[in-house]
Amino acid sequence: MFTETWCLPVRYVPYHKLGKTPNVIVDGRSNDTTVLALSHWPDSGTPEKYRADLSAQIVFKCLDEENSLPCEIVSNNHFDEDGLVCLFSMLYPKLAYLYRDVLIDVASAGDFGTFVSRDAARISFVISAWSTPELSPLNQGVFARPYPEVTAILYEELLVRLPNVIEKLDNLKRYWVDEDDFLQSTEAALGQKDIVVEEFKDLDLAVVTVVSANFPGQLRELSPSWVSSVLHPMAIHNLTDCMKVIVIKEQRYELYYRYETWIDYVSRPLMKRVDLTALACSLSALEKGRAHWQFTGNDEIISRLKLIGADRSLIEPESFINGVKASLKQAS
Repeated sequence: MFTETWCLPVRYVPYHKLGKTPNVIVDGRSNDTTVLALSHWPDSGTPEKYRADLSAQIVFKCLDEENSLPCEIVSNNHFDEDGLVCLFSMLYPKLAYLYRDVLIDVASAGDFGTFVSRDAARISFVISAWSTPELSPLNQGVFARPYPEVTAILYEELLVRLPNVIEKLDNLKRYWVDEDDFLQSTEAALGQKDIVVEEFKDLDLAVVTVVSANFPGQLRELSPSWVSSVLHPMAIHNLTDCMKVIVIKEQRYELYYRYETWIDYVSRPLMKRVDLTALACSLSALEKGRAHWQFTGNDEIISRLKLIGADRSLIEPESFINGVKASLKQAS
């Protein structure tokens, strides 16, 4: 049972520098010399007694039961909020216990786009900003390096700063205010029915329609996807627990499978992802050569069915929805 400190000192070593050193991997992919995995990634090998939805929860389960690790090296192969929380908790368990609830909430905001505390969402926005070249306070030359080196630098910079990010969040407003404003405007649009959500629970499907042509005022340039430029996914994910989401605005549509459907999710059974490649081909035929539909594949962390080559589809919204529903029903 964890008390004050680990019996064995723990230190972070960048993933690309592990070599053949025995290691513990948190929130990522093990290598040939990993002796313990604490990760919600598929087929991670995480011990059954530690399994949980978030890697952060898995790490805290380990901390709850153990006072040492089988080796002193911890690492992760990528940078994100859940990974940062995991490494921080391993390296600084006493502090992690003080911040346990907020840390798990931050991990959830980062991975699942769900949160309890608005501050947790804002902390996740700060962490994300640091890893976004156009927003980061880091020297821009950092992001020209290979990804493993960028990952290591981000961890080395933010592992020591995370308590200050939590405690002095208001001082970092410039890193979270734009994202927070967009989240707030999406929430307001939902409340005013400028955005409406219809659930089809039997298919685990939510259809999100942007009713107002004026929302948003302009598409966000730094968004990772078309969906994120149209509305803030956190507002949707906090509203519905459906794991398949269609977003519709005028004659543009996109479907995505939420992150939860890619990981080893354990708190409730989730429907398996359905391969929508055949549907993409059928939809493409209706676009008459001016554009095509692409299904990015079930192996993607967030898998998408999206239009390529045009801003608007020739397909009517009802036809698109019915096509998706038919494909999902046929596979169930």
